[in-house]
Amino acid sequence: MKIDFGKIERYIEDRGFGFISHTFAKQPRYEVFFHIKVLKRTHPELALELDSAASNRAIYIWYEYATTPKGREVVTFLTLQHLLQKHTDKTHLFIEAIKTAWTNIEKPMPEPLKKATFDLLVPDEANQLVEQRKMLEIEKKRLQEEEREAEAARLKAIAAQMAEQQRIEAVQRQAIAEEIAAKERLEEQEFRQLVEEMSAFSFTHSRQVSAYIVRNKLGWKYKNISGILQMKRNSDIWDFNGGFPPKIYARLCKELGLENQGSKAVPSKFTPYKDILGH
Repeated sequence: MKIDFGKIERYIEDRGFGFISHTFAKQPRYEVFFHIKVLKRTHPELALELDSAASNRAIYIWYEYATTPKGREVVTFLTLQHLLQKHTDKTHLFIEAIKTAWTNIEKPMPEPLKKATFDLLVPDEANQLVEQRKMLEIEKKRLQEEEREAEAARLKAIAAQMAEQQRIEAVQRQAIAEEIAAKERLEEQEFRQLVEEMSAFSFTHSRQVSAYIVRNKLGWKYKNISGILQMKRNSDIWDFNGGFPPKIYARLCKELGLENQGSKAVPSKFTPYKDILGH
């Protein structure tokens, strides 16, 4: 025979039976069958209340039950006095379970356990458990708030770090863009100067311009757009001192009306004089 405490979940008045929940059993999801005549033996007033259609009160009660071929069934409903006098060993286990439940703030406190608490414990001890749980819940909320604040601070620090990194990258991109723009301005300025200077001669091929630059040591003057052009033809590779990169060469030919000699050699690498002579 086993003892438990539960709430009368359902009662079918016209058939005289119902079902009561578990509280301390290891499988509380199962309900226990009871017949009204069993309740009348020890709790006639509750039986009368159940038979009254006007009753909506939640009824909690101790009971003994057994497992029959048809399932679990209430054998006897217990008065609190009977429970405390005849089942001291069982009530001790119930009290331990109750105390554990009150201190386990990770789970909600079921209403049946609250009711059983004030049945089995003296009021001062029961109230002490209630206050203890309140303090534990307050401490839990405080710790959770600290964790939330710490997490918020961590995310804020990460956001600030990312923002700073983005700012640094933006500054770097801006600096690179300005450097490129400055380089392009210098190249354009030198190119315009070169076109103006070369226009005074009757050059017909770009190599004449390169030879002129080398011969007159004008690398320092056009160091951003002229330099050493590495040429390649089949397996042969050589340096053309005073050459121009393909982009500059094409523009120069167009500006000066220079003809392409139709060489099969192709440029593979260009090193401007500025990188050789230094800034």
